[in-house]
Amino acid sequence: MKTFFLSLTLGSLALCSCSEEKKNSKSDLPPDELVRKEAFKNHSDSIPKDRTEFFKLNADYPRTQPDVGFKLINDFNEKITVQNAEKYVSGLKDYASPLITKMINEKDKFSAKDVGWFHEPWMGSKRDPIMGTYPGNPNSAGTFKGVNKNQEGFVLVLYDPLAAFTIGEVFDKNGNVPLEIDSAYFKSSKPINSFISVDLNKDKGQFKEGSVIVKFAFSELNGDEWSDMQDAPLFTIYNQLDAQSTDPYRNRFDYKKVSLFQIDVVVKDSKAAPETGWVFTTFVYDKNIKSNNILDKFVPLGAMWGMDPEVDTDFATVEVQNQKLTQTWINDNAPYYSRETLGWGGRLSGPNDGAVALQGVVDVTNKGVTKTDTIARLPMTSCMSCHAPSQQQISSFLLPSSNKGATFFNYNTPEFLRYNRNLKGESFDPGQFSFDYNMAMNFKSMNAYLAFLNKYYKSKNSGMMKSSRGSEEYEDSFEEFRRKKID
Repeated sequence: MKTFFLSLTLGSLALCSCSEEKKNSKSDLPPDELVRKEAFKNHSDSIPKDRTEFFKLNADYPRTQPDVGFKLINDFNEKITVQNAEKYVSGLKDYASPLITKMINEKDKFSAKDVGWFHEPWMGSKRDPIMGTYPGNPNSAGTFKGVNKNQEGFVLVLYDPLAAFTIGEVFDKNGNVPLEIDSAYFKSSKPINSFISVDLNKDKGQFKEGSVIVKFAFSELNGDEWSDMQDAPLFTIYNQLDAQSTDPYRNRFDYKKVSLFQIDVVVKDSKAAPETGWVFTTFVYDKNIKSNNILDKFVPLGAMWGMDPEVDTDFATVEVQNQKLTQTWINDNAPYYSRETLGWGGRLSGPNDGAVALQGVVDVTNKGVTKTDTIARLPMTSCMSCHAPSQQQISSFLLPSSNKGATFFNYNTPEFLRYNRNLKGESFDPGQFSFDYNMAMNFKSMNAYLAFLNKYYKSKNSGMMKSSRGSEEYEDSFEEFRRKKID
């Protein structure tokens, strides 16, 4: 079987066969200009007519490794534990505070470039033109006590210079990723994602020690509809609340007010977290904190630096620190709404993260017979578990399910427990290119890049492809699951 290589040399794209002369001229390949235009597109084409200033992507990634990053990894110099986690989390918040403060205070005037932080590529078509947010995880009505409305979520992810260096190691100056494409793709009606492998040294996808990534999460429900959001920082975005809805208010592009309610700050620190290399932390809005400093109102929900793979618990809801866990710390004083959505066995998961499925269906096998059991509130994943399958091909869904979340594996099965392994520097499935727990790089940027390639080859190279009639379009499997949550 022949393999075609998408090689990137000095910004040019070349397609060649392992065993034959190059069959395609450059005119058959995505031109660099077209790739750059899509990779570094600032925002959606749907823009408000009464504005002249819009969101600008910062994708000028460092091409040499910068000597910056979270320096506490050197000063802390010990493993993180449940006992010292709060101190570590406080130091990480201090590192991210200048960024967070400026973003909250400047709102639509905020410029990532001005503060030296960066965005991931290939998400322009989904970014709103004001803040650069894109749809995140929605929550179904009933996820939070007393909240009986569906809630769409929006997110904005920012990378410090050291983290952005790794983005630039994977995506070149045009936005391409070196790929090997199985020649069977060109004879198939199936999308490209199952025919590719990343042609990079695996170290290129591993973030450098001290890299920090910050995710801001916003709720469409504000203080007038969700009391926990009273006086939360409000932002204006311009987007759809639900593209699939038949409700004109929800499916049209328009100004929307959203509340900032969760901030995730994650850091690559193999000294503190030797089993995974990462420390995940989550801060949540607390309306009850009396302070003139808005940062004080974002309190730690907790931290997670491993899966606690030896701790096997059932699917019972846990809303405080599980004393059995040694790789998750939960702040029991965090607001109740944020602890309603803790993950499996009380592992860290924030209110934006979707670790709890309402009326979740579990496959239960007894004596060779599989039946289903419906659980009203099913905590079936966690922050790190959800990020673990970030790899070149989505061979495994990001949640413990074999059918895109229609049903879930039972907690005591090998299939479920493989989602709770401590992995460091290796892919979730053997032989894949790992994106090192970074969901946005794979499930967002890489997905969008492959969708672009699939569309290009299916339309431009129809002469060498199977008839496009009836061919499968590239489908983001998580987006399909995401939409079902608020149907």
